[in-house]
Amino acid sequence: MIKHKTKLTLDDLTKNNIWTVTSSELSQMIINAKKKREDFVENEKHYMNIIKAVFDIQYLKKEDDDIVKNLERTGYEIFSTTEENGNNAIAIRKHPIKKVTDLTLENIQHLEAWEVLDLIAHNMGTGWKGLPLAIQDIIESAFFVDCTVMPIKTMKKKGGIIDKRKEDGYEVLEIERGTWLEGIFMKMKPKVEKVHINYSIDDEEESRKKHKKNAGNEEEEIYDEDIELEEDDEDLNDDELKMLDGGDDDELDDEEVDESNIQLEDIDVIDDMSDEDDDA
Repeated sequence: MIKHKTKLTLDDLTKNNIWTVTSSELSQMIINAKKKREDFVENEKHYMNIIKAVFDIQYLKKEDDDIVKNLERTGYEIFSTTEENGNNAIAIRKHPIKKVTDLTLENIQHLEAWEVLDLIAHNMGTGWKGLPLAIQDIIESAFFVDCTVMPIKTMKKKGGIIDKRKEDGYEVLEIERGTWLEGIFMKMKPKVEKVHINYSIDDEEESRKKHKKNAGNEEEEIYDEDIELEEDDEDLNDDELKMLDGGDDDELDDEEVDESNIQLEDIDVIDDMSDEDDDA
């Protein structure tokens, strides 16, 4: 039995990366997974839901020559496995993409521009504009597409649109429409990796602590300012303190008459005023 090395395991498979796996790699993944019998049985339905979107799988006896030949004739590859339920081999076939309706958002990412154009060329001569909009959307998710219809001489003239598109890296499909030509130009879009931001609980807690610390520092600064004001007050003289406290209340108190301290001169004035009233 030939061993095929692969870095991926069945647990690593997704609906996207399954298209990058070969039949031999998949056979080795299954063989490795079956060594851990309990894990494989528990997750077998999940594995097969992903695998069957891209591969056909059959278990068989490799001694059955007729069955083996028939499977190989239809595109299956046969791999030996440990014996289980009377079978000791596994047949795997990757789903062929033979027509445009086989295209999906997953598998389109793993095709070359010339392969997609070949599918269009064999799609009953519909060209680009004759494709269903859903298929156009799938293709445009992975490729830049431009379709132009012009007279053949104009389209093919030296330095014309075909030459320019080829210089820009486009693959070209030419479909004749009488004396006119439909040119379909296609180039793969650059791959863009999505960035995932991971907000962990630890990060959130650290942010809260930092915010709390900053708030505490602000309170300390305010408190320090109050202390500085109080210290400055101690250095003020009495007049300045009066101004801060509201001004001249003490002066008003000084101006109030103290009846217990009436001078003799004041009494004489009062008596004189009384005598004048009697003479009148």
